[in-house]
Amino acid sequence: VWYMDGYYKGRRVLEFRSLSDFVSGQNFVQHLLPHPWAGTGHVVFNGSLYYNKFQSNVAVRYHFRSRSVLVQRSLPGAGYNNTFPYSWGGFSDIDFMVDENGLWVVYTTNQNAGNIVVSKMDPHTLEVLRSWDTGYPKRSAGESFMICGVLYVTNSHLAGAKIYFAYHTNTSSYEYTDIPFHNQYSHISMLDYNPRERVLYTWNNGHQVVYNVTLFHVINTAGDI
Repeated sequence: VWYMDGYYKGRRVLEFRSLSDFVSGQNFVQHLLPHPWAGTGHVVFNGSLYYNKFQSNVAVRYHFRSRSVLVQRSLPGAGYNNTFPYSWGGFSDIDFMVDENGLWVVYTTNQNAGNIVVSKMDPHTLEVLRSWDTGYPKRSAGESFMICGVLYVTNSHLAGAKIYFAYHTNTSSYEYTDIPFHNQYSHISMLDYNPRERVLYTWNNGHQVVYNVTLFHVINTAGDI
């Protein structure tokens, strides 16, 4: 379990051996990043941390074992510094994600009028392999996450939020959905899928909440998750 406190200018990452150690605050290793981060859209994948460098549209790959930055690359045209955040703000312009298909990044640009772009990334070089313009305005999104190549978007970060929109990268098509999303503490500021455990990890108003999403990718069956 990796813990990063705050949504901008932080550099300290705590690595815990287990979820129980995280809960108790014990048995951790500290990493000090050479560059501060922006937002809460960071992700750990195959031993590296992928994050947005503060006050830039630069993606950074930090390798935990070597304690070094292996690569950093600018996302051409990507907004940053609260230009195109999620509805809650928090410098959440650039959001990295991992699912069964690998590494993704969600952001937006002036060229696509502030709508969400989802891009498949090479995890080694941070090269953008392919991009999709979803047509959904990012400032109207509470949060989003990827499962099996599908981007799911909530319509709010507050109580009463729903999973309102789904974009299928395999068919370059979208649909509007109506799936209630139980928002117990009323302010979601991080939402990510873990494909190994098939759960969603959420930071919700100071609480770490885990959602079981087994079979969730079959979105035609609406219901609480």
